[in-house]
Amino acid sequence: MEKRDITIQRNLVENALMFLKDFIKKNRALVLYGVIGVLAALMLGIGGFMYYDHRTTAELEKFEELLDQYRSYQGDEQGRTSLYFVTVSEMEKIVSSSRWGHVSNAGYYVLGNMSFNEKKYEQARRYYVAKADRRPSSQCSALALHRAAIASEYLGNHQDALELYKRLERDHATGMLADQLYYDLGRMYQKRSDVFKAREYYHKVITSHPNSPFSLRARQRLLLLSASDKNVK
Repeated sequence: MEKRDITIQRNLVENALMFLKDFIKKNRALVLYGVIGVLAALMLGIGGFMYYDHRTTAELEKFEELLDQYRSYQGDEQGRTSLYFVTVSEMEKIVSSSRWGHVSNAGYYVLGNMSFNEKKYEQARRYYVAKADRRPSSQCSALALHRAAIASEYLGNHQDALELYKRLERDHATGMLADQLYYDLGRMYQKRSDVFKAREYYHKVITSHPNSPFSLRARQRLLLLSASDKNVK
């Protein structure tokens, strides 16, 4: 009987498996160390996740406990002021050491609101700016910068307020506060008697956000500026 050569053809997957099998046979030690390394990295990753999850949970629980104690205080004003300073001091320690989770993201903003509500505007400004510096691209940071500028206005520091509004314009000009931001910039330039810049920003509110309540306010201020110009003439 005539002998025939039989050629076995394998598909791409089979060829890859055969190559992998041969490679493992020839490099047993290398493959073993590689598997051990992957498993070790996986275990470290899981351990790190569990550690940070535990840490962020503990931070949040302590943060909320301090906040609840402060909010539930029913004593006199002097006692409330004392409790405020103790509470924000402890909460700030938690926030400053936090690197992950809700406390890290929103802690300084909460501290800013607490301070603002207590009319501690210097502390409020510091906390709001710290929030904006920590997460500069977030919408919450835009809110923090705006609140920081308002706090500076309450302190009578109009130059600092203007710089914060300008920073807000640079970093968040297209955000949800744009209409109010342009109006506030107009106000600040008007306070500085820079009528040209004040008009520029009032017109920005009117043209870019015609249906905003700040557009109406801007129109009213423009009318007052025009009336002032006529009186001067």
